[in-house]
Order: sequence, then structure tokens, then C-alpha cells
Amino acid sequence: MSIAVLALFAWLVMIVFAIVAKGFTLTEMVFLYFIIVILTITQFTILDVNLHWVSVTRSVEESFAIYICRFIVIPFQILMAVCVLNSHMKAKWRWVLSATIAIFLSIGDRIYLWAGLITFHRWNGFYAAFMYVVSIVLVWLIARWFLGLEEGEFKKT
Repeated sequence: MSIAVLALFAWLVMIVFAIVAKGFTLTEMVFLYFIIVILTITQFTILDVNLHWVSVTRSVEESFAIYICRFIVIPFQILMAVCVLNSHMKAKWRWVLSATIAIFLSIGDRIYLWAGLITFHRWNGFYAAFMYVVSIVLVWLIARWFLGLEEGEFKKT
């Protein structure tokens, strides 16, 4: 059941991602996607394996569901937030939309808790929301750095 719910959630995220206007080229989005995947896998590994604060289920079906979450749902939502932050909207709306996406990431955590995919120990929803906000800002800064490299901004003269 959990894999069906997360597959539906992943399709909804991908549909919204396809609709949202993106200010990045395909190469930049692929680069940012892999940075996000590396970042989220590292965060979840540290929280699960090393600290035992967020335990992940060990059953096969639910493990596939959590992989859908880690490789599709979370990275595409963070990438959407970074695309919004990189857009030409007013600064207030960029941050409001990015905060809304962070709220949806937190709602996703509630879905994972409800489905029994993760269990919080010494961790809570506020910490997770804070982690998502920090991830969004960190990837946005990496995107700005990467765009500056392409423009030759960091050349030594």
C-alpha cells in the first residue's frame, strides 16, 4: 500500500515540476539534481545509520517506497524550490513559494510517518522542516555558484 501512495505522490510531484517554469538549462538541472540526491542520501544515511534518529523501515516493499521518496519526491521538490528562487519574480514571492514547497516537504514527512516508512527518535517535524529549508538554501547557493562559473564570473584576471 505504501509504495502505491508514494508512487502517486511522486507522479504528482513530477507533474507539478513539469508545469513549473524553470530558469535553468537541462545541464544545470541535471547537475543540481545529482547534487540534491547526494545531499539527501547523505543526510538520511547520517540520520538513520549513524545517529539512529530517523529509522527507516527494513521491509522490501517499504524500502522501495522510501527509495521513490529519496530519488524522486524530495529531490524534485527541492529542485522546484531552487528554480523558484532563481526565477525573476519579486523576492517576497520567491521566498513565499519556496517556503510553501518546504511545507509540502514536511507534509511528505507526515505521509512517510503515516505509512510507517520512517520513525522519528530524538527528531521531530520541526527539525525535518529546518533541514529541508537549509537544503533548499544550500542548493540555491550552489546553483548561483555554478551559474557564475558558466558566465566566467570567477576567472582570475
